[in-house]
Amino acid sequence: MDPRLYPPSGAATPQLFVEDEPYDEGAQPLYNALLKSLQSAMSAATAIDTERRSTPHIRFREAQNTRPQHRHPGLDPSKASTGVVWTTERAYEHGFLDNPDEWGNLGQGAPEVEDTVPHAFHKPTTLDVSVSSREYGPVAGIMPLRKAVANLYNAHYREGKASKYTWENVAIVPGGRAGLIRIAAVLNNAYLSFFIPDYTAYNEMLGLFKNFAAVPTPLDENNNYELQPEKIKEEVKRGVQVILTSNPRNPTGHTVKGEKLKEIMDICRGRCTLIMDEFYSGYNYTGDCDGTRVSCAEHVDDVDNDDVLILDGMTKGFRLPGWRIAWVVGPKEFIKAIGSCGSYLDGGANVPFQEASIPMLEPEFVKMEMAALQVHFREKRDFVVKRLTEMGFIFKSIPDSTFYIWLDLSHLPTRIQNGLGFFEECLKEKVIVVPGIFFDLNPSSRRDLFDSPCHHFCRLSYGPKWATLIKGLDGIQRVLAKHNALPADFTEATQPPLDL
Repeated sequence: MDPRLYPPSGAATPQLFVEDEPYDEGAQPLYNALLKSLQSAMSAATAIDTERRSTPHIRFREAQNTRPQHRHPGLDPSKASTGVVWTTERAYEHGFLDNPDEWGNLGQGAPEVEDTVPHAFHKPTTLDVSVSSREYGPVAGIMPLRKAVANLYNAHYREGKASKYTWENVAIVPGGRAGLIRIAAVLNNAYLSFFIPDYTAYNEMLGLFKNFAAVPTPLDENNNYELQPEKIKEEVKRGVQVILTSNPRNPTGHTVKGEKLKEIMDICRGRCTLIMDEFYSGYNYTGDCDGTRVSCAEHVDDVDNDDVLILDGMTKGFRLPGWRIAWVVGPKEFIKAIGSCGSYLDGGANVPFQEASIPMLEPEFVKMEMAALQVHFREKRDFVVKRLTEMGFIFKSIPDSTFYIWLDLSHLPTRIQNGLGFFEECLKEKVIVVPGIFFDLNPSSRRDLFDSPCHHFCRLSYGPKWATLIKGLDGIQRVLAKHNALPADFTEATQPPLDL
């Protein structure tokens, strides 16, 4: 006889029956066990293994691909938002804009800007605005700031070297993205290689220009997504003329330094241009938190002949993202072009903020500031990693830089084991994270989102202040508890510092 589902008279839930047999109440446990087995098999057959069966992924596709067309002639609204911006828009729909202080925003790509870092200098609350700063400033930046940046790099990375940076090796730009766009504007007809996962804005920025072809290269999870000299050799051999990468890396929180970094630069020398995004150089926990920053400037042979462009600024290391003061350091010929193209791209950086940045770049002062930064953010990293480990998350290695955690979700229940699903469940607990697919190469148009190598990851930031971190971690714990995903022996043992 065929087993079928029949509810007994008055039963609230389906029970497993055998046709034409009398109902035996004593056999109900067996019936229920068979029913559970059948339901499990049905669930496996319809598992969420493709974006077409996942509500969060369908919602994301609709947001990206079904915008009204031809409402405004000439407008392409698909270029108006990145994945990271979309996460914030989704948070707004859940009330983040109305009551941001109630949220654990672990999605922000910025450090705490309050005067909350012990032994760090207090940021200016007012600025002296000179008469000259009311004028248009030079699009390559004011001379005193360009000199201050060159002096900082020479003091920290060029001691004892014959080749030194001068003001002509520095262009001041209104933020890191503006610097990247200026660099992209002056590149010739070339193949440009960049690596995934990496900074999300690279995708949109690189897609704007037709003077080069951007070539994505995936990095190996087993190597902590670190750049390997062998990978660089492969790229150069296949004709790549420009390489763009972040170091320290966003979103994985790892740094290439020392001999490995030197080897990479030796491979590139004379064969391709190396663009190094070093905005997280101050967040270096590989040593004793003595203020030492990691930079490829240390391994440049000749500042005018080595085709190495370095981006950094006041945004991350000095915790002043709102100032929009950044710089590009490189060969004079490159810098002249990068400075000039600012006249038609962005108009240059804010002059009063340029003037205010100069005294902050005294080399010894910078080292003390970075030391305070490193001690504080390493403590936050250790706290976050311990809390997440207690919740059952696994770390193959501990991040040694930046303020990001690249969190592996693959061990979690189906509904929350991918970045978008986890993100949506976190929103319900007033927590923001960034789904890992947004650090892949434009996966929304390239392939099924479930096939992305970043699918089972999300990025958490421990950049915010302590109170925000604790709210975010508490919310993640509630998400796991709701889905019965906490370890059987879970106990919350890690406590934040007592002096918060």
